[in-house]
Amino acid sequence: MNTPPPPRVSSYQRLKEKLARNPSERIEKKDWPQPKNVSELLNHAIKGGARSFLLAYGLRAGVNFCLYLLRVMRKRAPLSNILVASFKNLDSVRFGAMFGSFAFLWKLVNNGMRIYRGKDDRLNGLISGAIAGLSILFEKKDRRVDIAQQLLVRALQAVYNAGKARDIFHFKNGDALLFGLTSAQVLYSYTMQPTTLPPDFYSFMLKAARCPEEGLKLNAKNVRGLPITPEEVLNGIQKLRPTPRALAVASTITPHPIAVPCETLHPWMDSCNAIAVERFTKVFKSMMPVYGTLHFIPMLLFRRKLLRSDPTKMISKTTWATLKSGAFLATFVTLYQYQVCMHRNLLDAGWIRFNHKYLYYIFGFVCSYSSIFLEDKKRRSELALYVLPKAVQSFYQILYQKHMMIKIKHFEVIMSSVAMGIIMSFYQEEADVLSSFVRKLMYQFVQKN
Repeated sequence: MNTPPPPRVSSYQRLKEKLARNPSERIEKKDWPQPKNVSELLNHAIKGGARSFLLAYGLRAGVNFCLYLLRVMRKRAPLSNILVASFKNLDSVRFGAMFGSFAFLWKLVNNGMRIYRGKDDRLNGLISGAIAGLSILFEKKDRRVDIAQQLLVRALQAVYNAGKARDIFHFKNGDALLFGLTSAQVLYSYTMQPTTLPPDFYSFMLKAARCPEEGLKLNAKNVRGLPITPEEVLNGIQKLRPTPRALAVASTITPHPIAVPCETLHPWMDSCNAIAVERFTKVFKSMMPVYGTLHFIPMLLFRRKLLRSDPTKMISKTTWATLKSGAFLATFVTLYQYQVCMHRNLLDAGWIRFNHKYLYYIFGFVCSYSSIFLEDKKRRSELALYVLPKAVQSFYQILYQKHMMIKIKHFEVIMSSVAMGIIMSFYQEEADVLSSFVRKLMYQFVQKN
């Protein structure tokens, strides 16, 4: 006699069963502070806002301190200014004010609605989150755009996780695929449309990639069919310690080559293989202090109990994560540049006879999708969500240039309010669908209510 198969259990049901077995993993409403009148409400909101301000201000000032200390070690800044640059920095105050006002408004409106409506539900979180999202106004305009974009992708991530938990949709390695597609757009823009990227992000890409900006501009000009001259090529490589071979190639270049040669992209070294090794080494070395700061500061701030209980494990784990992050970015940069070099080598060998702007999109997808697997699984989605708004902004700017999009005044503030409304509605009722990073961040800065 054949026994019938057990009934299928959705991942959402499994999640509920897990939380029933381990209630400590859920943010229980019964544990939330419950102000009962206006006096208690104001006191609770003010205390929460002040705590959040001090924590956010201290975090931003601490990061500034570490980054400034690196500049001191490299003899690029005086040690005497480190405290002023870190703790009297207006950016630190703005950052603290944004978090402090958010916590104040959310606690005030959320608890006020609970008292007025007599209900504690998702609607309270939605409305209070949307109102608290206006706290982004404390930040500078250019920072608002970046923050609002990040908030929106976090809200979309929560919606995706909620759908995934209910078996509505799911994509295997979706985080890696998203990172590949968004990075492809960003690297296409880096090569062909740099003005569509945020200036500070483009500047970071130039420093990380270590490819001369003059070479990128010549390549973009060539792909668009515009003529180039030996004089402008020579002017572009003269300050980069060009080899005799690079000088010879630059002085005899034709107005319309199929592609600008490798000698314009790495004129200080002839071998494409050697430049790949050099680029990997230099990118890895230069990013170690940055990734060290990004990995160790959160450990010191948010995982002090684990650090005290098992310091060897925590330090070794964080060190290994830092090394993996450095290897990921070094591989990412090296593989992209190496594909460009291999394309030029195939042209020289006569195997292909074309150079199209969308090749750089393909190169971007290949290098990003391949390298992201060097990172920890939990960081892949974080990286994808970091790059996504940059890619969307670039794509939007390209469409706007073609008169296919319109601009909306204060759109970043609207986007922030909508995103925070979605995030806080989940935080109110279904915090488990938020990413671990967002959930821990919210709990550290605004606590349970």
